Amino acid sequence: MAKSKKKKSDSDPLERDMSFLLKEKGKWVRLNELFQLQKKNKTITLRVSDDLLNEMKKIAKDEDIDYQKLIRNILIEYVSKRAS
Repeated sequence: MAKSKKKKSDSDPLERDMSFLLKEKGKWVRLNELFQLQKKNKTITLRVSDDLLNEMKKIAKDEDIDYQKLIRNILIEYVSKRAS
């Protein structure tokens, strides 16, 4: 089976239709919302203490979300603030 060619628009988000980012006329999604919409296609390894991980899991349980999603949300919030 032949490999399909990757289009430039697949690798460069600015080369594709960005209208999906418009919530309503003239209003764009916020940077943190954009990160939430993007495909999660990278895996990372992060070493933390048992205590920190246990606290993250407690907080995630209180918020009724997976602890990995909580960590991702914290990263998104931090990056969004730094980028503005």
